[in-house]
Formats: sequence, structure tokens, C-alpha cells
Amino acid sequence: MSEPIFNKKDIIKAHYLIEVHWNRSGWLPERPSNSRRKEATHVQLHRMGIKYQDLCPNGWKSLSRNGKKIYKLLEKRYGFPS
Repeated sequence: MSEPIFNKKDIIKAHYLIEVHWNRSGWLPERPSNSRRKEATHVQLHRMGIKYQDLCPNGWKSLSRNGKKIYKLLEKRYGFPS
């Protein structure tokens, strides 16, 4: 698999969706910024002014090809089975 390109929207969607899929009690402790802040990704997105509810209405299908690459890299980084 080729490396993903930097795309802010793809990165945000991938981080949001990985939390939706792998959360424990509503957040993802494997993500360093979540553990450091003791808050979920969607809380951080809200603080940034991003309407996370509209990010991935169709789940995995909402991600672009690049977004799917980012998601897969996040799974690997956090030690989740792919």
C-alpha cells in the first residue's frame, strides 16, 4: 500500500471513524492525545469547530481512498487487528 497524502479532511474523518469503531466507553485510550487530555476525539473536534456528526454518515464508505489508507495506518499504530 502506498503512503497516504496529507489531507486535513481525510485525517479528521479517519481519526473520528477509528474512534467510532474501536472506542471503549466512548473514547479511544490508545490515542495519545485522548489519554493526555482525558477526552474523546469528538470532543476535540467540537472544540475545533468541526461538526463531527456529519463527518462519516456512511461509515467506512464515507472515507476516500486516501482516508482509508490513513485509517489502516491508525489501526496499525494503535495495535488494532485489521
